[in-house]
Amino acid sequence: MKAISLAAIPRTLIKTTGSKKVRQGGGLPGVVYGNGEPQSVELEAKQFGKAVKSTEAKNFLVELEIEGKKSRALVQDIQKNPLTNMFIHVDFKRLTEDSVVTAQVPLQPLGTAEGVKLGGVMLTPMHTITLKGRPADIPESLEPDVSHLEVGQSIYLEELALPKGVTAIGSPKALVIAVATSRMQMMAEAEEAAAAEAAAAEATAEGEAPAEEGAKEEGGADAAEGGDKKEG
Repeated sequence: MKAISLAAIPRTLIKTTGSKKVRQGGGLPGVVYGNGEPQSVELEAKQFGKAVKSTEAKNFLVELEIEGKKSRALVQDIQKNPLTNMFIHVDFKRLTEDSVVTAQVPLQPLGTAEGVKLGGVMLTPMHTITLKGRPADIPESLEPDVSHLEVGQSIYLEELALPKGVTAIGSPKALVIAVATSRMQMMAEAEEAAAAEAAAAEATAEGEAPAEEGAKEEGGADAAEGGDKKEG
């Protein structure tokens, strides 16, 4: 995972009213914690917004410069205003060379599955994958090749190719990608099954009718024969 350069300054306005003033001035309040005392900081909101747009990862690596000193940190949490969608706070986790972190990266399948070419639908229950490892080893995204998947085939969490030293968090049997029958195909198959069932029922009914008529004829013959015997 590549580190994105960000500049910050120590933040003295740390209360709610102070954070509001920081945002009103075009800044973004944040805090850096881990491997030492927590430090309140202030960043340029526009600069941070560009950093977010430059990567698909939810938790991305940054090189944070504060008063001339640079250090590696991981964007741990981003808070947004639910109404305006503007950034209101960011949490950074300070790192060392030996730090092991947990980060969410996007899943971006490569290729078109063979099953999809034949009318199937590709399902991706997991849009992000949680990985654990050293920040430098964690990829910005996972791009599994799905071109070989036929209808009914799947890729599970344990089958994802990961860099050395990186592990996926979750059940190994968790479904990541699957190629399923499309709804149109399912409807067509259901209609075909219903038609076949109706045809079978009709054929059965037609096969039973002559037998009933034969039984009636035999009954009539028996009755007539009995009548003849009665007359004799």
